[in-house]
Amino acid sequence: MIRYMGMKRKWLAIVILLGSVALSIKAQEDFRVWPYLQNPSMDSITILWFSGSDLPGQVEWYRPGDQGLKSVISDPLPSESLAYSRWEDSTFFGGEAPSFPFRHRVRIGDLEAGATYSYEVTQGSASFHSTFRTAPQGNQAIRFIVYSDSETEPESTGNFTSWPDPDSVYSRKYLIDQTTGYRNNLQVIRSRQPDLVLIAGDLTQHGGEQRDWDAFWIHNTDSVTSKSLAGQVPMLTAPGNHEYYEGNYLDGYSQPGSERAISRYLTYFEAPSNHALQKERLGRYYSYRYGPVTVIALDLCNNGLNGSEDDTNFYLLGESDPEGGMAPDFGHGSRQYTWLESQLIESQKNSLFTFVMFHHIPYSSGPHSFPAGEGEYLDNQSGVPARLLTPLFLEYGVDAVFCGHDEIWERSEVTGTEKLPDGTEVAHSISFFDVGVGGDGLRGPMEGSDNSHQQFLVHEDVPEVWEEGILVSGGKHYGHLEVDILPLDDSTWNAVLTPAYVFPLYNKTDSTYSGIERRQYNDQVVLTRIVVDTTVSVGYESKMAAQVRCYPNPFSTQTTFEYPQGVVGEVRVSIFDAQGRLIRILHDKTSRTGSHTIKWNGKENSGIPVPSGLYLYRIEMTSGDPISGRVVFNPSSDY
Repeated sequence: MIRYMGMKRKWLAIVILLGSVALSIKAQEDFRVWPYLQNPSMDSITILWFSGSDLPGQVEWYRPGDQGLKSVISDPLPSESLAYSRWEDSTFFGGEAPSFPFRHRVRIGDLEAGATYSYEVTQGSASFHSTFRTAPQGNQAIRFIVYSDSETEPESTGNFTSWPDPDSVYSRKYLIDQTTGYRNNLQVIRSRQPDLVLIAGDLTQHGGEQRDWDAFWIHNTDSVTSKSLAGQVPMLTAPGNHEYYEGNYLDGYSQPGSERAISRYLTYFEAPSNHALQKERLGRYYSYRYGPVTVIALDLCNNGLNGSEDDTNFYLLGESDPEGGMAPDFGHGSRQYTWLESQLIESQKNSLFTFVMFHHIPYSSGPHSFPAGEGEYLDNQSGVPARLLTPLFLEYGVDAVFCGHDEIWERSEVTGTEKLPDGTEVAHSISFFDVGVGGDGLRGPMEGSDNSHQQFLVHEDVPEVWEEGILVSGGKHYGHLEVDILPLDDSTWNAVLTPAYVFPLYNKTDSTYSGIERRQYNDQVVLTRIVVDTTVSVGYESKMAAQVRCYPNPFSTQTTFEYPQGVVGEVRVSIFDAQGRLIRILHDKTSRTGSHTIKWNGKENSGIPVPSGLYLYRIEMTSGDPISGRVVFNPSSDY
């Protein structure tokens, strides 16, 4: 009797297994890629998915609390660009690879800004339900997360990346494989509930191998809502060199293989138009405004002429190379450069913070930190040519740049001068982040590299601590940068950039892997902006500033602020630099009604003289709105 029951359970298990396989095959026919979100605006958003057949699907959505359910039927289009290559078909599918999928794109409009909606996508007998949120109107608190170099491929499973030891020359492998590392990273990202996810290139290992894209979407989408990051949070991406690489056993960077590779990337992602005349250039670079920030994504994977000191990829032929593809140049005079400058001008005027994202890190200690070239201490896929854009970033006040490529967590800082819209020049600094630790490599610095701009390098600044053979803290790990845009009050905003990593936990009793923990590196960057008008940020006077006299302005030794006060109450007079950092509190106490004067001698709270440049004053009273304006300090002049 016991044996009979055992056989019954065995056959039941086989039936369940076969049923699961059948459901999996059916799900693949319905959804090759589960639905995901793209290109949100204040009143619309795009939902994309891919099916195995040309059967139309349906999207239904509603806003909780509102009456009425809206729906639309999709118009599936064949995506031949996503077909498996003949090499993949013969090597992995025995000549029976699935045919190319069908792309479903639904753009939902007439939505409320900053609102959350529920949606459901039905494709055949399968369905997926989740929520989305539209872009906020104006300045609202947001969170986004950025990483690079996930480099997905099926072969990542069981592949433990090299993990350079800061204290030894011996090679070793990381504690968990790449598949687990990326999966854990995405798990932590989901738990942080960001509004956006940014990926600065090298999403897959080989942009031209469909299996690698399959692996990417298996990580980022899912039939289960809680496991589908891309089904809940829109992704903004920039292409990396791997997106232009067809594969080791295909045409690599050669044409037309490279264009076949990037066409897969362009099929999957939708971005705001860059108004390029040729459709092949659309989606390679773009500008995107989301509430208080503007994100500008660039394509710096090539720059002509090929093999020059300004080229980021000697293997790839682009738009200015004979027999080249459509990879855009980015140097002075190129279409992308001209477009970029126009977007920076727009962002400086209208956004609190400007962030730029591209793949090739310009300042680094990694393998691509050497100048472009071939030979010792040179690199034929160098990030150094991207420095061509640094003067432009400084001039228009870019706040931070997000990159990858070297797969080494490092922050560098470059200082210079920002030119405000009114022509005033102020000191400015930009942090350049290599966030290329999404799920592939965990490199250390290269011998011979010299990054004079380096501010933080995990390899050297976060020592590993081991106890009884178990790592308990420190070290290089997979992770991401978390960016929170937060209001301090009605007119002051912070951008808090926090480097986070996923620490693998091990059981000390038997040394087995037991889970993960989110931790932070001690290199948080905080940027501050003061809104002195209802539409613009730092650099413009408030409408109430006319009530304040500031004389002399500019000044060299001392200036006086004269302001009226209508009622008895607390008054605070503060001075900020052009980046919004508080440097001096001139007055913070109760004052009587009438006219008041406060003097400033051009020094910080510590008594140290401030550098020459533009400064902002802010007068806050118990009653009424804060009054803000600007004052110029130039100690070398006689005013």
